[in-house]
Amino acid sequence: MRQRRLIGIVGGLGPFAHIDFERKLLAAASELVGARRDQDFPQWVLSSIPQTPDRTEAYFGEAEDPTPSLNQSLERLRGAGADFAVVACNTAHLFLARLRDESPLPIISLIETTADEAARLAPGGAVGLLATSGTLRSRLYHDLLESRGLVAASPLDLEDGEELQLRCVMEPIYGPWVNGRHQGGGLKTDGGSPRARALLEQAAGRLVAEGGADVLVAGCTEIPLALEGPEVAGRPLLDPAALLAGAAIRHAYGI
Repeated sequence: MRQRRLIGIVGGLGPFAHIDFERKLLAAASELVGARRDQDFPQWVLSSIPQTPDRTEAYFGEAEDPTPSLNQSLERLRGAGADFAVVACNTAHLFLARLRDESPLPIISLIETTADEAARLAPGGAVGLLATSGTLRSRLYHDLLESRGLVAASPLDLEDGEELQLRCVMEPIYGPWVNGRHQGGGLKTDGGSPRARALLEQAAGRLVAEGGADVLVAGCTEIPLALEGPEVAGRPLLDPAALLAGAAIRHAYGI
């Protein structure tokens, strides 16, 4: 099949996440357009700006606005000929409305794509969210899931939810919490560890047992670096980056 549109990737959010996303683009191309030889795979361009202010900290007013850096990536991609863009970060979608207003480059939403798949898999069911505190508190997933007739549950909704979210989700992603700040060493730094997987599995198990989750969402692009596979805690695990990769391939090839 012939590629019709050039894919642009806003990366560096963090640096391991877009590499994982690119692998998923290749896998989606194999599955959806039968890519086998080098020449069969899609073209894309990437802008990686790891210095983009942290999106969760920005949401809580603890870091600078990341939209100038995100727009810089979009301008780079547009200048390189990209026909549309994807953003390889869940929490960055907090700023998607502004990015769409400020950039002429069309952006496929990772959040919308995931909400559609959750509704297909578990119509009327409950969706357990594993995501950063910024993503959860902003209701980035909640509102779209509820608009599709689903119930959204997160660790923050459970007993001892604040402690559970910090210990089993935020620390695996960002590293230990010391003196009111994450110190690094989590998935954003090391790309995954057995301890990170164990903690995230614990949170997932609680969402199933206490939150009634029928399907789970790995709502931070780093989480699938630790939680690999189609299921966790006996429930389907949706990987938004993999779903976004499939959407990007479909749009690029017009299928």
